Amino acid sequence: MSTTAQRSTSSNPALQVAKPTSSLLLWLWAPMLLVMSIDPLIRLFAGKLPFTASFNSWGGWLVLPVVAAALTLAYRRRALRLDAQQLTIASTLYTRRVPLSSMRLDRARIVNFAENPDFKPGMKSNGFQFPGFRAGHFHMKDGGKGFCLITDDSRVLVIPLRDGNSLLISPQQPRVLLDELKRLADGSRQA
Repeated sequence: MSTTAQRSTSSNPALQVAKPTSSLLLWLWAPMLLVMSIDPLIRLFAGKLPFTASFNSWGGWLVLPVVAAALTLAYRRRALRLDAQQLTIASTLYTRRVPLSSMRLDRARIVNFAENPDFKPGMKSNGFQFPGFRAGHFHMKDGGKGFCLITDDSRVLVIPLRDGNSLLISPQQPRVLLDELKRLADGSRQA
């Protein structure tokens, strides 16, 4: 394999993103259906027809499922790609390309948020979040910023960057990915 060839996420187990621990059905679709049913139920209990001919009556039933479907498609977009020079993280609406030279791999670690809550991202600045799933840009508790693709809080690879920010990702095999990143970084320094 040439050094510039990308490693496929499907062929390399180190680059497979861990399956989410929570259900999108529960955290996206259930509230969406609840919101959509409130007005018709109120109208029904008031003795009126649940829908009328006006868009205000049925518009939410058209718009909200389209929004939920778009969010579901964005949620399903999760990938890690690695080449000799950089790690690419694609998550929901966000893509981050991080050169290996900007990573402080000697300080990288694998954490479980239940045991190490200090590493857990704080406020979302521009991201996508459900219980057990975070994607995008977050403020960290130490005051820095982090780019996240977290699908499993029990195995998160935290990679500090030279600019003071961090990457937080949940690969299926975080140790294997960290070893591969170190191997590529060492190879590029020797070249």
